[in-house]
This record gives sequence, structure tokens and C-alpha cells, in this order.
Amino acid sequence: MQTKWLAIAFALLTLALSGCGFALRGSSYGVAAHYQPLYIAADRESQILSQALQRQLEINGVDTTQRRTKAKLIVEVTLLRKERRSIALDREARDAEYALFERARLALRSPDGKFKRGPITLEQRRIIVNDPDNPVGEQTETDIVRAEMREQLGVRLAQQVEYWTRDNGEAH
Repeated sequence: MQTKWLAIAFALLTLALSGCGFALRGSSYGVAAHYQPLYIAADRESQILSQALQRQLEINGVDTTQRRTKAKLIVEVTLLRKERRSIALDREARDAEYALFERARLALRSPDGKFKRGPITLEQRRIIVNDPDNPVGEQTETDIVRAEMREQLGVRLAQQVEYWTRDNGEAH
């Protein structure tokens, strides 16, 4: 009898969550089919970021192409700047904490080169507490954190592309 009530309560909870608009973080809306495939245009400095964006789009079921001529929409990605700023110093004037920044610009163009949306600048920031007695560990940690930041920036770029292309099927 108790398991029956538990099953009913679980079913009601599931219905309530689905009815209230609850969605798992990271669930996507996708890109309208008439905009696919997308071509990601990036300069040499932005290749790692463009690869992160492409992975995210493909995870969300968005078709991409390696040939600009086959694209129905051009996604331009540019890594603007990566910075490191000292936040706090220790007794010996070494970095005790530092911040890492990654900025990227995103724009959508039609195949004929006209701007559809953007450009917009997105940024990722991280604060790292440093072990001044381990300079090798500092560089390794910085490299790992920067890689994570680029992946997160790729997620945000993909979300922005999807947002721009779902406005009633129009990328303005």
C-alpha cells in the first residue's frame, strides 16, 4: 500500500515539474533547419575556441559544414583577448591570487556576407589561488583552467547562436 502511494506521489511530482516549464540545464532549443548547415569562421588565434563551439553545436544536433559555400549561415568567432591579472600578493610580492579572462566576439552573417546578428562579446573569468612555492604547478593549473574556460565559452557561444536563430525562425 505504501509503495502505491509513493508511486502516485512520484508520478504527480513528475507531471508538476514538466508542467511548470522545468528543464535540465544545458538543454537546447537547437537551430532551425533552414539555417543548417552552419559554417564556423575563425582566424588562427581562435581555432581552439571555434572547435569548442563546433563540438557544442554538434552535441545539440546542429549540422555544421567545413565548406563555406555549403553553409546557410556563417558563424564568426574571434578570440579577442586572454588576460591574467594579479588580485592579491603574498609577503614576498608574488601572486597569491590571480584572475584569468577570456573574451570572444560572435556574429552571424548570411552566406552573402551581410550581418544578421551581432557582434556580441562574451567573457569567461576565473580566480585562482596560487601556491607560490610551486611555479610549475601554477602554469599547469593555468593551462587546465584556460582549457575549461574555452569549453565553457564554447557552450555560451552555442547557446547564443541557438537563441539568435530561434526567434520565430528569423535571424535579424
